[in-house]
Amino acid sequence: MAQPAYISISCLPLPTFIEGGYATFHAGDHHPNRNNLQYFILMFMIKGKLFISEDDNDYTVEPGEMFVLLPMHHHYSWHAVTEDTGYYWLHFYVSGHWQQQATLVPMRSAIKVPTLHHYTPTETLYLAKHAKMQHPDRLVQMTEQIFKNSSATKEYGFWQAQQLFIDVLQEVQVQSQQDSAMVQLSGQIQRYLRDHFDEKITNTTLSQEFHFHPNYLIRTLKATTGLTPTEFLRQYRMEEASKRLLNTNMLETEIAEAIGFQNIYYFSTVFKQYTGLSPSQYRQANTRRIKADKEGLK
Repeated sequence: MAQPAYISISCLPLPTFIEGGYATFHAGDHHPNRNNLQYFILMFMIKGKLFISEDDNDYTVEPGEMFVLLPMHHHYSWHAVTEDTGYYWLHFYVSGHWQQQATLVPMRSAIKVPTLHHYTPTETLYLAKHAKMQHPDRLVQMTEQIFKNSSATKEYGFWQAQQLFIDVLQEVQVQSQQDSAMVQLSGQIQRYLRDHFDEKITNTTLSQEFHFHPNYLIRTLKATTGLTPTEFLRQYRMEEASKRLLNTNMLETEIAEAIGFQNIYYFSTVFKQYTGLSPSQYRQANTRRIKADKEGLK
């Protein structure tokens, strides 16, 4: 097996299963030569050997192994199949960020994710490009069920196939000890910021709380969420302010103090930078919209 390579995929939005099947080749056959397929190809080798190249890198995929081909890359056979060969293949589409490297690389979300109502310590799926399947029988069973669901005439078969495909990705995902530690620390930082968002929090505060240098804490949160602690805290506070402006009769000064701002003018400035409206404009505009929506339902 060649030098290990890993594919890091942003999971917001989630990868989408497109189609799949079981490919059979006989001695002398070649894998199709193509370079314009827009999907990832996840392969589970069942029998025989597949001699396949991707951008001049040669691989031999054997029974019990999984392999991933990248979208919009050149795929072709570097040697004809020498025996009856078969494997399951699944095409899936990724609209977010991804890259292939020799190490695991955290990927940020391709869409803006609220911090107030969304909690996940990591948004990256890691796949080994070429590896042994840990539970081949279970993967085969799940894959065949995906095909069965996706071809069902009932409309909910599509959703069942998508749900099961995510289960397959979870089954084959990779997570190193180092990444696990980073993910756990990121989750702890996020939870601390959520629980203490109304307090004064500095890099020194976090360093004393978690016993790491501030720069390491900043890198950890940035790598897993795309935000520094300061950015995460500000976004969370602005989302909390937005909720209170719409759902309570609290004065702006009361809201500012409740979410950790001592200066109402600074709060208003930050809120306008975040939403494009002052707190009062935001409350008025959204109150009118909500009222109009309710009247439209009458």
